[in-house]
Amino acid sequence: MLTNLSLLVTTVLTFFLGLLVYVNNPQKPSNRNFFYFTSSLSLWAITNLRANISAEPSLALFWSKAAIVGAALLIYFFLLFSMTFTTDKQVSRALRFILFIPAFIIILFSPTAANVVSSNAYAQQIQTGWLYIFVIAYLPIYTIWGVVLFVKAQRSSTGQRKDQIRSILVGTTLIAIPGFIFNAILPALGITGLSAFGPLFILLLVAMIAYSILRHQLMDIRFIVTRSLAFASSIFIIAAVFGLVSFQIVDVILPADASQTTIRLSYTLIAILLAFAFNPLLRFFEKITSKLFFHNQYDPQKLTNQIGDILSSEIDLDKLSTRVLNEITTQMKINISEIVVFSKDRVFYEKIPLKNSQKEISHKELQKLGRATLIIENLKPGERRDILKNFGFSLSIPLRTSEKFIGYMLLGEKKNGEVFSARDLGVLKSIANEVSVAMANALSYKEIQLFTETLSEKVRQRTAQLNTANSQLRELDQAKDEFISMASHQLRTPLTTVKGYISMLNDGDFGKLTKDQNQSIKLALDGSNRMARLIDDLLNISRMQAGKFYIDPTKVNLAKMVEEEVLSLQTLAKTKKVILTCVLHKEKIPEMNLDDNKTRQVIMNLVDNAINYSASTRGGGKVSVHLARQGAHIVFKVIDNGIGVPKNQQAHLFTKMYRADNAREIRPDGTGLGLYLVDRVVKDQGGSTIFESNHGGGSIFGFSFPVHNSIKIDQSAKQKLTKTNSK
Repeated sequence: MLTNLSLLVTTVLTFFLGLLVYVNNPQKPSNRNFFYFTSSLSLWAITNLRANISAEPSLALFWSKAAIVGAALLIYFFLLFSMTFTTDKQVSRALRFILFIPAFIIILFSPTAANVVSSNAYAQQIQTGWLYIFVIAYLPIYTIWGVVLFVKAQRSSTGQRKDQIRSILVGTTLIAIPGFIFNAILPALGITGLSAFGPLFILLLVAMIAYSILRHQLMDIRFIVTRSLAFASSIFIIAAVFGLVSFQIVDVILPADASQTTIRLSYTLIAILLAFAFNPLLRFFEKITSKLFFHNQYDPQKLTNQIGDILSSEIDLDKLSTRVLNEITTQMKINISEIVVFSKDRVFYEKIPLKNSQKEISHKELQKLGRATLIIENLKPGERRDILKNFGFSLSIPLRTSEKFIGYMLLGEKKNGEVFSARDLGVLKSIANEVSVAMANALSYKEIQLFTETLSEKVRQRTAQLNTANSQLRELDQAKDEFISMASHQLRTPLTTVKGYISMLNDGDFGKLTKDQNQSIKLALDGSNRMARLIDDLLNISRMQAGKFYIDPTKVNLAKMVEEEVLSLQTLAKTKKVILTCVLHKEKIPEMNLDDNKTRQVIMNLVDNAINYSASTRGGGKVSVHLARQGAHIVFKVIDNGIGVPKNQQAHLFTKMYRADNAREIRPDGTGLGLYLVDRVVKDQGGSTIFESNHGGGSIFGFSFPVHNSIKIDQSAKQKLTKTNSK
């Protein structure tokens, strides 16, 4: 009785184990074939049990023949399982058909007399036909074939895979040898008393496989097994408590004459209380099983969520890599980890622990790893396995986005000695996909940072060079200004002498001149005056640069000043064949506070420019000078019919040393200082410049002063100039 009960329990456990493996991943060929194998094993065990307990000879004979069918199927599926498990590939349909032929023959002829015949219920007398001999030959051939496949795979495997195959080999041996002896060889020799014990060795196979599932993560169903164990324990406890409590209440607490209604209500109340207790009890056993089998495990959802939080909150490549590695190594309890990211000609490394003395894996060695996920336990001896081993890594996961390959996530061993399971790989690959996208973004940000830093450094270098160049230019400009100032002063003295003698000649102090001599003297005097004005311009510009330029206002008659300056330029106008006219409203022009010399210079520059740039006008040049009062302002204008100023160059006309292109063609010897000086003098006296022009259609230049203009004297500039002149 005990033997039969043990066999029944073993059968149920075997079927349940195969079912768990199948449910976990029904698409995997090895999982399906393992389920078929355990189902056939259960069929063989249950038919043996029925053959042993059947009292009717016909039933005993039927179940004995059915047991041979079960044996034929389990050996067939064992071979398929060995083929798919060792190669992780499906067996072709043609090969499966060929391998099934012996099993099909056994199934086909099992009901006939070609099989076995038992004379009584306990099969003490056995008659065998040719089919039984075929079975005895078929069973060891397929079994040895499958074992050889496992042995070869075990020799070429390493780490966890090697341990898994070893457990299957030990379990297979423990059931194959006793089962073949007790249930095939001995019955053929007439010894049938031990046939009931053969199937019991299935329990050893189940134990070895269960051990490999829990210890070496075989079939990757450890989580399901432990949770199933917790559920089964809860059910068992609930059932036991229900039975004990129910009997106690009914037999002890309730009176003997209690009604059936009272008894039923008691059972119902107990059932309700135990139903409420089921969930807490289940959680208790889940906690116990987790401590026993998952004390070193992590929560995949928690890890994934925390990695997601890091990826969404960090953009800096170094910080992102460090935080991701910290989270993975801490939760999964990994000794070392490293992220390598490629970027053009750069390689970014991030390692945990940060102070680890481990050397960095080179770019060349990384290229040899390829772009597939590598687990050191599953690698055959070779270069890639040696690289991972030399650097202390157990796992290499490529980091790639849909657009490009980014780098690697390299992980060392788990601190608890376990290897990476399929569940671990699933979690890490999912994390790697998210990390790859975040790394790509962080890498772009890093490249922008590096570009910015490089650009900033180049800008700093160029700025330093520009500062040096500017310093040199300022020194040169200062030297130039000093030279111009010195040259102007030096030229002014002899020029004054020249002008003095020419004026004396023009006035007849040395005698009366002929007409030709008089004309030549006037031209010489005009040239001297122009030279004097140029020197004055240069001196004023030099003073502006040195901070020595200031307005020295006095009461002046602007109308008389304009009349005198226009009169002095009549000779130039006649020489240039330009008609110079002047329209003044003297009675309306009051005396004004202006710098006499500088204002004369402004008037002279504007009229002189108008004459020179109107000289080439077809039909003759015309320059008209106007001075009038317009409300609260005194307006001075010089109107010409000259070359005008191109529209795109008008904005720069009053800047220092600037000359329009057409002006350069007409008068190559100009300095570009006149209008700059005009603008400065007018504005320093509280006025504004006037300018209108059409390219090829003449121009209007002038200024406007308020009648009651206010001038602020730059005392600092005045002191500087006075100090210079006193030296």
